[in-house]
Order: sequence, then structure tokens, then C-alpha cells
Amino acid sequence: MLAYIKTFLHYFDIKNLPVAHEYQYHFYNEARPTDFLRRSIRVFEYALSMASGWKTDKTLVSDLERYVQENLRRSEILDFVKRDYPSYAWSLPTLARRLSYFKISYIDASLDVEMVKNIVKNELCGPGKLLGYRAMTQKLRTVHGIKVPRHLVHNILFDLDPDGLQGRSLQNKRRRTKEPFTSRGPLWVLSVDGHDKLCGYQNWMFPLGLYGFIDTFSRKVLLLTVVFSNSDPRVIGRLYFDLLYKIKTLPVFIRMDKGTETGKMAAMHSYLMSNYKQNRKMVEGSS
Repeated sequence: MLAYIKTFLHYFDIKNLPVAHEYQYHFYNEARPTDFLRRSIRVFEYALSMASGWKTDKTLVSDLERYVQENLRRSEILDFVKRDYPSYAWSLPTLARRLSYFKISYIDASLDVEMVKNIVKNELCGPGKLLGYRAMTQKLRTVHGIKVPRHLVHNILFDLDPDGLQGRSLQNKRRRTKEPFTSRGPLWVLSVDGHDKLCGYQNWMFPLGLYGFIDTFSRKVLLLTVVFSNSDPRVIGRLYFDLLYKIKTLPVFIRMDKGTETGKMAAMHSYLMSNYKQNRKMVEGSS
């Protein structure tokens, strides 16, 4: 009997029952077995109400409709419902069955294409003309409440704004032209960058990070070292101090990427160059 009760509770994933913790005591210590059976029946009724309570939960239905309307993935919806409705059992198959039970779908098959076309046409008269078909689909779902498929929005934009759709495609985007790079002399611009491909999975399996400093005028490698972490700003700042101690010269500019590891080094260089009349002390970009 006790094993059957535990199996029942585990199947329905019932938690925090008011009498669940007393099964062991009552099963072995109850003087009259009929009292234990009556208590078990009450627990079963409570468990059944908890297992089927989601069918009448109107708040759950509204939340699921809102999540689907926002076009959230099912894994994201699962995280929300596990947080907001912990008394119900949740998994991806369970979520799919409950969405099907409430007849909540991501796409409305009964959409009027002309109605969607008119809404898209009105959006193209305003700031919506800057949106691609993916962003337009999201706006139609969140702002206008239309569960429209993405391919339909693409076809409508192809009819209404073919030039804009073609101009936003990745194949036709203009690449940024590279500006001419000049340097006035040695140590005028110091290029710095790191290499963490040897570190392995998530940069911790083999902590062998490389970091280097190169003079952009002579292309001479001034410092190339192996460190346990090339993402720690304190380590990079110490390497910069070691370089200055080695070359005994302060570079005018430092060219580096916009990484978090270069913050200390940029602050140190700005402080050291504060006595010179230089407006720009760092150049951000690919090194």
C-alpha cells in the first residue's frame, strides 16, 4: 500500500501535500487500518484535484497565450511556467499537450491575407519601413496580436517593398570600406590583442592564453607571453607595465578591441599620457 501511494505521488509530481510526510508513521503505527484507508482516500482526492487543476486555471491559460503571442520558444515558456506554477508538473512534452488542450498555437491558420497586407502597408508608411521581415513578424505578433507565419510576411514585403527587402539581405549589404592606416614612426601606435584558442572548452580546460604587443610601424613583436588568463584586466595591466619597463618608452596610441580585459590597461595609459596634449590616447578597433 505504501509503495502504491509513493508511485502515485511520483507519477503526478505532487509536492507539499499536508499529509504526505505522515504516510510512514500511519502505515506502521495506525491501530485501525480503516482510519489509514480513509486518510489515504482524502490524499488521493487531493492529488487528483492537483493533477487536473491546471485545466480550470484561467491565469495559466492567459499566460500561455501571452507567451505564444510573443513568439517565445517552448524552452523559454517552460522556464516561466516552472517559476510561476510550481505546483504543476512541467516538461516539454507536458507543455505541448497542455497547449494542445487549450488550443493555443503559434500560427493562426484562419488569417485573412488581405488584412495582414493592409497592416503591413500601414507599417511601411512609418518607422516600420526600416524593419526586416523577421522584425516585422515580431511586431505583428506583439503589437497587432496577429499570429502570422514568417514566410507570409516575407512574401508580403516582397510585393510591397522589394527594394527594401533586397537591400536588407545579407548578400547585398555593403561592407565597410577599410580606411588607410598610417603611422608616424616607431611606437606611435601600439597594437595589442590576445589569443585564447589553446584554452579549450570555455577557456578553462587548458589555461594557456597568449597576449602580445606589436609596433604597427615596424611590425616588431615587442612582447609575446603565455598567461593563465588573458581575460583578466589585472593580468593585462601587469603585462602592459612589464612592456613599459622593458622598452623604456611610452607609446602615443594603443589600438585594441572593445573587450573587458583592456579596461585597466586603457586607464593606465590615459593616466600616463595625461601630461601630454593628446586628445585621443586609445584607438578602438580590430588589432
